[in-house]
Amino acid sequence: MATNGNDQNSGDSLNPVATFAGALNKLDQLTSNLSGNVYTEVIIYSGNYFEIFKQPLNRFQIGNKYMHVSLRGKDNVMIDGTNLTVNPGNGLVYLLGSNIYVKNIKVNYSTENGIRFGYNYNGTVINSHDIWVDNVEVNQTAGHGVLFGIGALNANGSSTLIPRAKNFKITNSHILNSVNFNTAQSQWGSALKFWNTSHNQAINNHVHDNSGEGINFDYCDTILVRNNLLHDNYANIYLDKAEYAVIEKNHIYNENKVVSGILMGLEAFTAYVTNHFIKDIYVQNNIIHNTTGINIWQGIYSAIQNGYFDNIQIRYNTIIGKQVANGAQISMSYETAFGQPVPNVNFNNLRFERNIISANFDSLNNGKLISGPLNPQPSLTTEYNLFNINPGFGYNITTDQINSNIPVFIDPNSDIIFELTPSITLNPELIMNSMNICNLLEDYAGNVRANNSNVGALERNDNLQLDFLEKEDWIIFPNPVKDQFKIDIPQAEKLSLKVLSSNGEELIHVSNYSGEFIPVSHIASGFYYVIITSNSSKKNSFIKLIKW
Repeated sequence: MATNGNDQNSGDSLNPVATFAGALNKLDQLTSNLSGNVYTEVIIYSGNYFEIFKQPLNRFQIGNKYMHVSLRGKDNVMIDGTNLTVNPGNGLVYLLGSNIYVKNIKVNYSTENGIRFGYNYNGTVINSHDIWVDNVEVNQTAGHGVLFGIGALNANGSSTLIPRAKNFKITNSHILNSVNFNTAQSQWGSALKFWNTSHNQAINNHVHDNSGEGINFDYCDTILVRNNLLHDNYANIYLDKAEYAVIEKNHIYNENKVVSGILMGLEAFTAYVTNHFIKDIYVQNNIIHNTTGINIWQGIYSAIQNGYFDNIQIRYNTIIGKQVANGAQISMSYETAFGQPVPNVNFNNLRFERNIISANFDSLNNGKLISGPLNPQPSLTTEYNLFNINPGFGYNITTDQINSNIPVFIDPNSDIIFELTPSITLNPELIMNSMNICNLLEDYAGNVRANNSNVGALERNDNLQLDFLEKEDWIIFPNPVKDQFKIDIPQAEKLSLKVLSSNGEELIHVSNYSGEFIPVSHIASGFYYVIITSNSSKKNSFIKLIKW
């Protein structure tokens, strides 16, 4: 496709078509001799496209052929829905196939969803699966930003639930201003929604300033949420009926909204299903600041339905600062009767361990960092946490520690990675050695944890132990060094560079290194480590430096 194309063209790279409808027609013609599942791709040349990229049902199921269509943008592709009306429940980009991808496009302004997949109407169900969305930007939608899956309820009213589709992944994408953009209604949707799906991944995305949840899993299982930046969403990460989820190494904060960093709850979608689960949840190695922290909420379901909160592990997180007078940093919310949870709320194996949790006393309700309707909380174990004040709830006098010098606020506009580096020399109060029994191999910054591992998402071990990765790309010279050294790097590359002592103390930090000499005459003779981080890939390398 190209903005200067023509739908009468052949559709090759030199003779592109002009519209998505024209592309679908051309694909049908080119595959007219095929049957069964046919996999195709539309390549979109750079430009602005003012049309709805919708695959109608009659362009998916064509006789005995099923046409699965992927989209790939080249250079700068904008699909703009300004002045267009997207049909209810549809998307500005709306595909029905499976084993497909959407890559390298921008989606701007939709009166419904931004990007969605699958079909559930008038008794016809197409449950798309095996979808990869990569390097997309979705901005200004009245509905969900990106919607994976279709709900468990058949639109024809059948009591038989639709099975979960599998394998959905979104990477390197940017979603903002979604849900209720230019509309006046209560919060209801999500910037990134996984709906009745299994085997889901959300990795390295930036999700912010949305009027719905940031990343939401609704009746899902087998979930990985890693290395995402989320801020100022209506609940930044929301697990709503989820089983087996790993939420790790995310950076979550708020500048404006008074909302949860991570919320776990149960909201029934039908009277037919009687049991709902938040089960086998691992929240680890996250940095959460200026939020209401982590909330476990009973949710909304009827008296004849049951909710199960089972095996929730909250560990190695750094949770610092919150908005004024709005709950606790870790909170439980559920109904009680006669000193127990009501009969249809069930708790088993809740563990809060090896977290750093702090907030200003005045920002807490009743001065509690951890709170719940019942104290002690049923099935809760806490150990090896580090607090700035007595949490008032769930404090383990044997293993927990209190240090009043822990920071209670981190500026949301600061770069958290450089404020809390692996060598936390500016914040030594964040260091507390504790045995690593949680099988966590890395901290937030990607450093391998030693046997004696500090609480929180970032650490410095007194005896620095790193997996050394000697990269041929980085050549340090001279080495040994007397007065100054440099690293030979490609001309277009930019690095972040640190020099650490053998015990992890940071001595030199260059945030935008481009190959110049770095003076070291002021440091003593000995062995040092140079940690190199590529600004493009964010991968770390470690090189040993000898100073004489």
